[in-house]
Amino acid sequence: MIVGHLGLALGARAVDRDAPLPWLVAAAVAPDVLDLGLAAGGVCNVGGEYTHSLAAIAITALVLGTAGGWATRSGKTGLLVAALVVSHLLADYVTGIKALWIGGPMVGLDLYRWPWADFLIEAPIVVAAWWAARRRGDRPRWVASRFVLVALLAGQLAADVAMLGGDTENRSVCAKADLVDQAQKLF
Repeated sequence: MIVGHLGLALGARAVDRDAPLPWLVAAAVAPDVLDLGLAAGGVCNVGGEYTHSLAAIAITALVLGTAGGWATRSGKTGLLVAALVVSHLLADYVTGIKALWIGGPMVGLDLYRWPWADFLIEAPIVVAAWWAARRRGDRPRWVASRFVLVALLAGQLAADVAMLGGDTENRSVCAKADLVDQAQKLF
């Protein structure tokens, strides 16, 4: 739901015109960026248990919300940044499945199994957020561009088409970790 998360960041910008868009975008995608970092480091993170679990989201929201509020000298921006981190998880419960806690149950509708349904949910979120951001008189000029809307929708469509018939969870890091564990047990 990366495009949907960007749409939520645009919508949040419409709520608080003083909130810097980079802080909002960073907050909206932070759990996924952490996922990528763990994968690059070879850490098995099944269901996002270290990045998308309730505890992980609470910690990320607290850290980013505090940093965003401090950096911008705005408590309102800090709260908005924290809320975007939490909204990331809520949105992912619709599109995917995530671990509630480390080793805990997996929760979510897993719409990624039906990419067309995922697109039908994410596209209106993106359009509504773009429209709300566009209506703000003080928004950056490029935000109001129809090109931005088309690019976001095309990106979502491309992601959904890429998911057709494939496994939506990257298991290669976890598979490597399992092989290492099994090899260590032999010795």
